[in-house]
Amino acid sequence: MAPSRWLALCLPVLLGCGADVTSPTVVATVPIVELYPAESGLTNASMLAAWAAAANRVWVAGQGGVVLSWDGVEWRSEVTGTGETITGIWGSDTTDILAVSADGALFRRNGNGWTGERLTAGVTLLDIWGLDRDRVWAVGTGGTILRRTGDLWQPMVTPQPAELWGIWGSSEDQLVAVGQSGAILECCTAGAWVTVVSPTQEALFAVAGDGAGRVVAVGTDGTILLRTAGVWRAVPSPTRVNLFAVWSSGAGRFLAAGDGGRLLSGDGERWTLVETAGARENLRALTGAGGRQFAAGWYGTVLDDRDGWQSTLDGAVLFDVHAPADGLALAVGSGGLAYTRASDGHWQSTTLPTTTSLYGVAGSSSTSRLVVGDSGTILRLDGGAWRREASPYPGLLRSVWWAPDNRAMIVGNEGTALAWEGTGWRTLVTPTSVFLRHVWGREWNDVWAVGDSGTVIHFDGSRWNKVSVPTSAQLRGVWGRSAKEVWVVGEEGTVLRWDGSTWETLPPPFDDAVRAVHGVGEHTYIVGGGGRAFRWSGSGWVPLVTSTSGILVGLDGTAVLPLVAVGDVATIVEGRR
Repeated sequence: MAPSRWLALCLPVLLGCGADVTSPTVVATVPIVELYPAESGLTNASMLAAWAAAANRVWVAGQGGVVLSWDGVEWRSEVTGTGETITGIWGSDTTDILAVSADGALFRRNGNGWTGERLTAGVTLLDIWGLDRDRVWAVGTGGTILRRTGDLWQPMVTPQPAELWGIWGSSEDQLVAVGQSGAILECCTAGAWVTVVSPTQEALFAVAGDGAGRVVAVGTDGTILLRTAGVWRAVPSPTRVNLFAVWSSGAGRFLAAGDGGRLLSGDGERWTLVETAGARENLRALTGAGGRQFAAGWYGTVLDDRDGWQSTLDGAVLFDVHAPADGLALAVGSGGLAYTRASDGHWQSTTLPTTTSLYGVAGSSSTSRLVVGDSGTILRLDGGAWRREASPYPGLLRSVWWAPDNRAMIVGNEGTALAWEGTGWRTLVTPTSVFLRHVWGREWNDVWAVGDSGTVIHFDGSRWNKVSVPTSAQLRGVWGRSAKEVWVVGEEGTVLRWDGSTWETLPPPFDDAVRAVHGVGEHTYIVGGGGRAFRWSGSGWVPLVTSTSGILVGLDGTAVLPLVAVGDVATIVEGRR
């Protein structure tokens, strides 16, 4: 028998189409014409430095020359004219803010914008700090310490070539610089920097004093050093993660920050962990003024302590969204990032019991959900509380589908498929070892999954079977309206439609990856890079109006909340008719 004839005869059986070839009744709906921004960060760059002049005048800076400013109402991006990583920022007032970068440059904000100049060649500058407009210091690799007096920068003689990561002082004669291998330098003995005995060999990334005689340095492996009466000693730390920032708001009041979103509060001698909300991204910078404190870190993350430590800005990727009929949606993403949509329509950051990246979410309602992610993470919401469930696969779980009868299917790396039928997760054999990126089903005997190398597989209720499709592109999304209408999308603008017997390749609306597909009523929508979104008219693609330029990755919706798309820079957009 010819292969094409065999395929035509066997596909309906393999796909479970013979059991139900009728299409469901589709209620006519008004199509979505616009994706309106509901939530978004400003950048996914890691923030490495922060400085505050007042509670409503704050700057954070980091990778790619990104600088963000806070005016008490919202964060805004500022143009610096550089693509280099900004490693330190400090100001004497709002009209004189200085920043240093990894290529040895200095940038100055004088109230009208940022201008730059090269301070030193071949040196990475890692921090900047000052006493006032005329007395400023910068430190960096090779033991570099530069001093500004007025507008003149001059190198200072240092006793060793260690990388210096942080600097602070109470006066120009009482300065401390810390760095590589526990290096501690103090100034000024007879007008010179000297190396002092350090109680650690751990790298020290930051140093700060409280103005009342206590100085704290922090570093790798949770290291905390305290200087009192001129002597440095290690003090007990409540964490072993790397600590990258320390800041003091006054006598006996210190704050330290580091990996995993860790915040520590202490008097220098005794420290406790501080509870934070939202995703626990690695934190790299601390600042404060006017009774308010800020922490900044990876993926454009900024936290503040106005109502406890809450996220005021996030920039990590949101990978998936579940938008049930009650409109109380949940979006999940990198590092445990998650947003919920309240009954008033506002999105707010929420905390899930994990710090791993989350890639898929599904459920029967806003009170019954499954979330899956890296390291075999499976979270279930039931009865108002999240619990972690045991996974038979420890790797990356990419997508989850919740069946109408409350069974569930998960797919992920290495051709993994996990099934839930009420008594725990079990591994199903699949005919592939490629990364499976998305799963969707109509009923338990009609479940589809797609993945790399043009892979499409179908579950008939008892086993997975491989399905031949006219593409070898990486496939990213699958969704269907009935057994006779299934859509598959992926790289290179791939859009395929199954009619119950054959695949049709539809003309792509753009050349790069189509990231997700979903239908509401009789309308089918796709999203992808550049914030692009389209609706299939029956004969061609109709563009939706969008105001985002980021990549849209996940897509869901119902008649109540007709369409929600999520993507990079913590973007959430909602459909409007």
